[in-house]
Amino acid sequence: MIMGKLPFRGDLLRELNRCAAAQDIQAGTVQVIGSLSRARLSFFDQKIRAYQELDFDAPHEIVSGCGTISLRDDKPTVHLHLAVAGSDGRVMGGHCLEGCTVFAVEFVMVPFRGEAPRRSIDAGDTGLLLWEKPLYTD
Repeated sequence: MIMGKLPFRGDLLRELNRCAAAQDIQAGTVQVIGSLSRARLSFFDQKIRAYQELDFDAPHEIVSGCGTISLRDDKPTVHLHLAVAGSDGRVMGGHCLEGCTVFAVEFVMVPFRGEAPRRSIDAGDTGLLLWEKPLYTD
């Protein structure tokens, strides 16, 4: 298990990806807590099969942040979902995008010992980047 804090004003997703690569974590889980100066999320609209971006150019508290680490183009890649709350207490959530600016964020990464899942386009059903196999065990 690896625990740490991300640099002030760093990009949340880029820093998590950098850490996973530096620690040679090709598969695992990730959790984050803290606050962001800016949040960028997206929501996958299943009807039109496209992501809709949500941009919050204001401070937000991370209410919950969890995700996975797997291989994409042979590189460890964090897939993170966030629930964030604004100053009015309203919570919004979605897929974390680059552009989330760290104010203060702590993280935990738990490596997976088995075969690292690989992401590829699910051309048949969803068009999303999904794991190639339905099950991975350690």
